[in-house]
Amino acid sequence: MLKSTFGDGARMALVFSVAALGGVLASSANAGFVATFQSYGAGQYASSGYRASDAWDSTAALNFYSIRAYQHQFASATGGVRLTWCAEVYQGVTLGATYDFAEVSVESVPTAPPGEMGLERATIVRDLVARWIDPLTQLVIGEASDRAAKSAAFQLAVWEITHENFTAADASGMVGQMSLATGAFRSAPGDAVLNWYAAMRDSLGIDGFQSVAVGGLSNGQAQDQIYLIPGPSAAALLMLAGCCRRRRR
Repeated sequence: MLKSTFGDGARMALVFSVAALGGVLASSANAGFVATFQSYGAGQYASSGYRASDAWDSTAALNFYSIRAYQHQFASATGGVRLTWCAEVYQGVTLGATYDFAEVSVESVPTAPPGEMGLERATIVRDLVARWIDPLTQLVIGEASDRAAKSAAFQLAVWEITHENFTAADASGMVGQMSLATGAFRSAPGDAVLNWYAAMRDSLGIDGFQSVAVGGLSNGQAQDQIYLIPGPSAAALLMLAGCCRRRRR
């Protein structure tokens, strides 16, 4: 787990401040975010496949393709940067290309098949982000040496949540049906990625589903994205952490 330079109380304050922004996104739904895809972040290629007609527990033969399971970085002309994760498997984005995204609630992506994830899947996504994305850096938590495998596992978990044909009616039941080995979405990455995926899946819903503000970026001709909405106190907490370090010296 990531070692914090400030206390757990400060980190919790940041998490709650981020969660409080959920209503802000709703008020700006469908606002535009015009941004250029600047770079891939941490991640790995993963052998994966998707067939919309397969049941969640299907083991029928499925074609796999090597696809990028990476974090993305988009930047607007005004300098705004967002670190994002893909909500769609087979639509794509091109490095250096500029996209006009609609800013929507996370429930409303993906727009391409299989369609909007809805409330229960969004509950799982928010819990996944709350547990595994650092609210200050917006990277997966943990050591840099683990980041590529862990980022790939995180992306695969997002695709499993958004694309699997769950029959369960609630978030807890859906988590119980998550597996990369069966279903409409499947993947066969290396052992390190699989182990991190299992750790992420097994953490979901423990002691209740956590919630942070997660937004969606929607474009009918490009890969929809999700991202953690940073809280207004993030910069203040960074300054506080710096002051605490200086005082300890």
